[in-house]
Amino acid sequence: MPTTDLNRLAELFIKDRSGEKTASTIYNNRGHLKQFCEWCAEQEIDSIQEIDGETFLEYKFELRQSRAKTTIRNHFSTLRTFFRFCERIDATETGKNLATKLETPDFSKGELSRDDMMDFSDVERLLEYLNKFEYATLRHAVFTVFWHTGCRCGALRSLDLSDYKPVKKREHGRYALVQFQHRPDTDTALKNKEGGEREVMIWPEYAEIIEDYIEMHYPDREDEYGRKALFPSPSGRYSTSNIQSMIYAITRPCYYTNNCPHNRDRDDCEATYYESASKCPSSLSPHPMRRTAITYHLEKKNWTYEAASGRFDVSVDVLKNHYDESTAEGQRKTRAAHFYDGDQGTL
Repeated sequence: MPTTDLNRLAELFIKDRSGEKTASTIYNNRGHLKQFCEWCAEQEIDSIQEIDGETFLEYKFELRQSRAKTTIRNHFSTLRTFFRFCERIDATETGKNLATKLETPDFSKGELSRDDMMDFSDVERLLEYLNKFEYATLRHAVFTVFWHTGCRCGALRSLDLSDYKPVKKREHGRYALVQFQHRPDTDTALKNKEGGEREVMIWPEYAEIIEDYIEMHYPDREDEYGRKALFPSPSGRYSTSNIQSMIYAITRPCYYTNNCPHNRDRDDCEATYYESASKCPSSLSPHPMRRTAITYHLEKKNWTYEAASGRFDVSVDVLKNHYDESTAEGQRKTRAAHFYDGDQGTL
């Protein structure tokens, strides 16, 4: 008889998907299920047979207290797939159809693609802080590449030292190129596989930071495959969750301004600690920071969607619907930029 234990079913679900989905998808699925199972345990629910539509409604109420609509939508998308899996292996009661009871929040057209974003002025303050107080450190270099290229965490961790290629030309200054390469055999696959491979230009002011990091602070060590990561961890190469934690930590306002907009006492705030930085209401994960970076280039640099598509490894349609959160005026300028030669920065 199939198991009805929630935690065991979650393990089976992840195991079943591991050979078919990307590492980032599995990571998100595991996180969503872990949170749901922990909440169920608090409600003294340990069997799938005890779950019904009211359970999902209560869980949605719980998520609303600390999560945005898009986050709830992603959670419920994972749960819907999970409960379909449970139905497929006969772990649920016949005809119960739990997956159909998972109603996600309603979205307006704008909300469907919107997530939290960081104000451009706050990004500038963060960059100024890093440049002044943590110049050319690993954390400074990581955020510099992440912000300037708008890459995904998986692409960031995939970079080797040899993927950074400095180019010095008198007429252009000290710029560089970064190559994102799909290397699935050594645990650094890109989300879009070979289609995500690209060469991205690093402008002079950012290239100088990265090269100073390599010269002054680069921890010369190899990963388990004998490769040298551009941003090595103590064990060789950071995981995507390590990078995610880093982004959460440095986007806390208290980190780069020494002030708390939520009037919290640092001695009592749980988000003060690095490992719990995500609990700060103002801290951001890599995904909304990536959206911020893309929007910045679209709105402030007047890039076309086509130019941004190549740099950020995202289709034009997805770029318009899910990443561009610029103002109506900014979007008009982006469309108009297609018809004249401006600061496109296609590399």
